[in-house]
Amino acid sequence: MSQEKIGFQEDVYGFLGCEMRVQSNSRDILKFLQSVYARFYKGNESKNDDCSHGHVDEDKLIKIIDALSSSNEIIIKSIFGEDHMRCKSLYEFEDDYYATVPDPLAFIQWIVLKNVSLLAKDYQLIHAGAVSLGDSCAIFPAFSGFGKTTLTLQLIQNGFKFLSDEIACIRSDTAFVEPFHRKLNLNDESRRLLGLGLLPEGSKRNIGSGEAEWTLDIEDIVPSSLSPPCVLRYIIFLLGFGEKPRLERIAVSNALFNLFRFSFSSIDNRAKLLYDFAPVIDRAGCYNLVMGDPSETADLISGLFQENQDAIMGL
Repeated sequence: MSQEKIGFQEDVYGFLGCEMRVQSNSRDILKFLQSVYARFYKGNESKNDDCSHGHVDEDKLIKIIDALSSSNEIIIKSIFGEDHMRCKSLYEFEDDYYATVPDPLAFIQWIVLKNVSLLAKDYQLIHAGAVSLGDSCAIFPAFSGFGKTTLTLQLIQNGFKFLSDEIACIRSDTAFVEPFHRKLNLNDESRRLLGLGLLPEGSKRNIGSGEAEWTLDIEDIVPSSLSPPCVLRYIIFLLGFGEKPRLERIAVSNALFNLFRFSFSSIDNRAKLLYDFAPVIDRAGCYNLVMGDPSETADLISGLFQENQDAIMGL
């Protein structure tokens, strides 16, 4: 299906104190990003066809060209170079080249986050869910499809507060995790596992193979659930699913090197990541988690927080 084309428009976002600009000739792409990053959106302005007037630093600009009608491509230009995605539509790749990414719009989000990781130099961005209880935070590093959103939302329903279901923004100088309140991308399987009923039709999109995904603000599901910055207390790696949830403590050294797999930082920054994060992780409890039933898994995490609180109070 042909997408609606427009003259190039430039949208402005503010991420972690840094400004980023996104240019595109596709209204659908711009509207999607405006929805997902609604809490970061600062406004827009029209651009001429070649987007050449006005100087914008290259590391602060992402240009997305919808060329589906001419070459079955979506082209993304950023500080990381130029990506040509072969696509059937904005919602489906032409082949399985991007096997770990569900659809082209998800890949565009990944490029945005990679750019944020370069701009926000005081932070390390980790591919992880993040929740808080009181003044303590847990992050759940994992690849796509390992249950970050499902676990995060289940914990929010159990009284935790929401930092992110996708990106943990950690300041190494304070060991605080900052909020990254983008909208959730909730698939149909997660919706069923969490016992959620009908969701707003306007938030739904089809992502190929008959599957659906909803883009929702966390407060549309659980009101008053946003978290302020919190101290990192737990790093819990999601290993997949089993019949019963299982939590296993791991060595700090193993956690530190495992965390590299989930960092959005470029390979050139790995030495800095090691230097900055060693003292942060040394103060955190580090675990592997096999997820089971979402409710039982959330109870296991809640118990971990309760044990920490009991220890603090000397019970």
